[in-house]
Amino acid sequence: MKTKLLKICKFDLRPLTNKERLLLTLLGIVLVIYLSNSLLLTPQAEKISELETLKVELDTKIVDMNNTLKKEDAIKKELEMLHRERNEVFQNYFPVLDQAQIIYLLNDLIVDDRVYISDMNFNEPNEETIGEINVHQMSITIPLEGSYNGIVSVVESIGTSPRRIVVDSLSMDRINDSELSGSMSLKVYSLEGIAETNTKIINIETAQATGDGSLFDSFKGYNVYETGDYGLENSTAIDDGDYTKVMLHDFESANYSFIPSNRNIKGDTIPSTISKSGKYSLRFEYNMLALDEENRAYIDLGINEIELKYPPNIISMWVNAFGYSPGTLGMRLRTQAGEDIDTVVSEGISWLGWSNIETIPPQDLSLYPLKLTHLYFELSYNKDDFGVLLIDKLEVYYPINEDSSANNQPINDFYIVQPGDTASSISKKIYGTESYKNEIMKYNNLTTGDVLPVGKVLVLVRR
Repeated sequence: MKTKLLKICKFDLRPLTNKERLLLTLLGIVLVIYLSNSLLLTPQAEKISELETLKVELDTKIVDMNNTLKKEDAIKKELEMLHRERNEVFQNYFPVLDQAQIIYLLNDLIVDDRVYISDMNFNEPNEETIGEINVHQMSITIPLEGSYNGIVSVVESIGTSPRRIVVDSLSMDRINDSELSGSMSLKVYSLEGIAETNTKIINIETAQATGDGSLFDSFKGYNVYETGDYGLENSTAIDDGDYTKVMLHDFESANYSFIPSNRNIKGDTIPSTISKSGKYSLRFEYNMLALDEENRAYIDLGINEIELKYPPNIISMWVNAFGYSPGTLGMRLRTQAGEDIDTVVSEGISWLGWSNIETIPPQDLSLYPLKLTHLYFELSYNKDDFGVLLIDKLEVYYPINEDSSANNQPINDFYIVQPGDTASSISKKIYGTESYKNEIMKYNNLTTGDVLPVGKVLVLVRR
């Protein structure tokens, strides 16, 4: 039995022929190639394809970034324009519904001897939907008596308000042939809850501690300092007798704003009652970390349309420094072609208290007219600084205005007549009173009853 099993299990293996060996070798090669392709080449090809796609995407992003960098100046100007448009919008509305400031503003606007106003009635503030935005508004009812022309003058005066006041309704009844009585309903709108803006909207008169018999006069033996005489006073040597000074900006209203050059620059611009001229100066606060290519804190004055039509000899401003600083103060002028010209006013803050600092603007007549759009404070790279400066009384100095006969001549501005303008309304709009109506008519060869054509250029004496 055992012998039979051995016979069954025994295989008769013959040697492989050369052809069979070749076929087995080819089969092995095919298996190696197949396995290599499946396990190595195909995944690597897919990875290469993914990387090539990613490379194309990154190349596209690099191109887009390079195009954006090429537009950097345009983007900065667009951002500046957006800031300016934002500020112009904010200038039209009240930041808060402050009844005291509104009353003070209306007292300045409603000044006409032909109209008697007994009181002002303020309603509770409420919300009103304008478009898709809920805004705060307050209604004011004002009973009034007076002549027709006087009441019309009051309504027109309200239209000149620096903050928008809407005449919602006006009702009148005749008392006699020359007098009317009735009431006027006004609405004021606030940006409260929508945007953060400066809450001081108008200049409020403050008592000056001077004058004999004044309730605010000082005790004998004590010195009285007027507003603005804070700290040591320094001044560069300017002989006023050799120049005619022209005020560019006195910072009496908060028509300016803070613009940082990058996210590491922080600060603010607000009114200050410590002033060199008038009631207010500009308080400039800065906190700067200079890590970018440009490290500046800008004060945007663009909304004021400060224009220089001819090269002045000097531009000056008063600056109150509370501490020393390595920063540079300068100003930016802009040509009509949109080219910016930066002029350094002071390299470093080397004084304390008020100082009158000055610079010589470009004297190339071909660049003019120029607009003064910004003041700026700059730090050099890899420095940090923070502090406060007060800025006031921005002026230019021109040679004495004399004609060929050595007679002093006034400095004039020009005004383009708008639809509905009259000599009285222009006087009210430019000077805040109708008292200069006759002067406007004299300087422009106008007579009573002349119709002012739209687009006519008028000469106005600068005050």
